[in-house]
Amino acid sequence: MDKSFIEKQIEINTTPKILWRAFTDPLVTRQMGGEYITDWKVGSSLNWKGMDGNIYTNGIILELDPEKVFKHNLFNVDENTKILSVITYKLHDNNGSTTLYAREDYGIEMTDKEYEEASEGWSFALNILRETAESL
Repeated sequence: MDKSFIEKQIEINTTPKILWRAFTDPLVTRQMGGEYITDWKVGSSLNWKGMDGNIYTNGIILELDPEKVFKHNLFNVDENTKILSVITYKLHDNNGSTTLYAREDYGIEMTDKEYEEASEGWSFALNILRETAESL
């Protein structure tokens, strides 16, 4: 099994505009446990701050086309030089619903257990995102 990436897709019963809000509006992301700290520009830093005030991830925005594509990398939080992964979200408009494609390409080796846990984490996170976006 290739453990260098995880790819998921989920159908969300909302428009790309509303789904994009679920990514970018702190009032919405806080419902999912935190908020992105960024100015939403390519090349800018991107951090996830939990509701406890701690920064849990940091990276750089690599590509951004609102309501279509959001791509960023993630660094080791303790060592801002090693890229752990690159995450890409693509939103596809289906006339009232949106297919969200998510892919994380890893720059580190993972054990089978780590890979399985990461895959389960992705499924959990995407379901939370769907529930949140569909409630807006």
